[in-house]
Order: sequence, then structure tokens, then C-alpha cells
Amino acid sequence: MKIFSKIEIRDIVVSLIVLCIVFSYPEFLTMPSFFLVSLLAVGLAFIGHELSHKFVAISQGFWSEYRMWPQGLMMALLFALATGGSLIFAAPGAVFFSGHPSRGPERRQLTKISMAGVSFNIVLMWLSMAASFLTGIFIFSYMAFINGWLAIFNLIPFGGLDGGKLLKLDNKIWAALVALAGSGFVLSWLLP
Repeated sequence: MKIFSKIEIRDIVVSLIVLCIVFSYPEFLTMPSFFLVSLLAVGLAFIGHELSHKFVAISQGFWSEYRMWPQGLMMALLFALATGGSLIFAAPGAVFFSGHPSRGPERRQLTKISMAGVSFNIVLMWLSMAASFLTGIFIFSYMAFINGWLAIFNLIPFGGLDGGKLLKLDNKIWAALVALAGSGFVLSWLLP
């Protein structure tokens, strides 16, 4: 069994490129090397988030694949261009999963799958903040910011976002993740 299909790899690559443009705009226009910084920071945050969902779903016995959302990618580009990069909307796609048709996923399984991506971003945010504090290296503070932003955005209790699912599945887990993401994101603004 192949873990990644050609379509999934294409969708991840396209989503990653668009997100890197969005998160590095307009800085990369005057400093092209910033796109590479964005590629590393955004790539790790985005791919880690989506693969966390994917591999937790697989560990629960489900087929799972990432699919881009072309309209979401277009909206991300338009928001970045229209606001000079000050407003970032990032809903590039989602990990879809399915199991045996005779039984759907249990609440516990859905909770684990839904919290996997945000949990990855929260852990990476806190590790990046510690690395930034210890080293003063910019990439770590940027990674903390990106992961914090992705965690907070995904925890918005709306529609198909992780926050909307988690609030319905387990509001205590949702609240704990919001507290961890929010406090870390605020602290990330204080980093050099």
C-alpha cells in the first residue's frame, strides 16, 4: 500500500508554494531569500500539521489523504495581495479520511484525528520559542509565530476547521488547546 498518491503529493506541493508566498509577502519582493526562510518555517508547520492528521487517522485504521482546496488557496493569495500581507487567510485544504463503510469513526477517534494537527503546531511553536530564546536566531522566532498563527487559526470554532470539530467533540480539549496556542502566540510576539 502506498502512503502517498501522486495527487496528494501534487496537492501538498501546490499548497505549500501558495502558503509560502502568502506568508512571505511582501518581504520576498525586496528580499528574495525570505522566501526560503518561509519555505522552511511554513513548510514544516503546514506539512507537519497535515501529516499529523493523516498519520493519526491511519493509526486509527482509516484511509487518509490531503486534498487542496483551490478556492481557499486563491482566497489566501487575494487576501495577502489586497492587504499587503497584513491579513493572512490560510485554508489551503484538508486531510480526508474514511474507514470501513459499515462502521464510522468513533468520537474518541475523531477527537484524536482532529487535535493532531493543532497539537503538532502548538508543540513546534513552544519548541521554536525555546530555541529562539536560547539562540536569538530569527528562524526560530519566525517558526514560533507561524506555528502559533496556524494553531490559532485552525482552532477557530467554525465550519470544517479543527476548532469547529473539537468544540463539538470535546470542549475541554478545545479550550486547553486554545489556552496553549493563545498564550504561546502572545509570547511569540516578544521574541527577538
